[in-house]
Amino acid sequence: MDDRHGQAAAFGYSTGTVALPLAFMAAGLIEAVAIHLLVPWQWLRVTLLIATIGSLLAVVGWLAGRAVHPHLVTENELVLRSGSAVVATVDLAEIGAARLIRRFDRTDEEVRDGRLYLPGPDGTVVDIDFRSDVAITLRRDEPTVITGVSLHLDDPRAMVDRLGAVTT
Repeated sequence: MDDRHGQAAAFGYSTGTVALPLAFMAAGLIEAVAIHLLVPWQWLRVTLLIATIGSLLAVVGWLAGRAVHPHLVTENELVLRSGSAVVATVDLAEIGAARLIRRFDRTDEEVRDGRLYLPGPDGTVVDIDFRSDVAITLRRDEPTVITGVSLHLDDPRAMVDRLGAVTT
């Protein structure tokens, strides 16, 4: 989205996340055919087919969540998402710095040493530091205080430029 008229700017993070789920989906389809050919009991074939379809739908839902729920920078806030879940909402006045830093050591969503990591399959590409602590809740965990976030983005330069214009 464009921000020239006060609209939110969207920053996607789905690039590079398709290969492994597509491989899982292909394996699921092969499994469904193999079950049909090898399992002699109709009730078991149907049960396993339902389980396979359910798992394939879960993978498609996960991919769709990453594609249609980008991070947002509104007029006043940075909204960080992980799929359909809003992980953190940070007032733009709290952002101290945003810079391009590529890290390959984190591939799981986690909080470590006061920093939230929202990586892609090959790590993170942007660090955002806050002026003060920000409380977040990951999944169903207790609220956690963070001092910054490292995240994967499709267009990291655009995010850094956008936040840099706000912090100066």
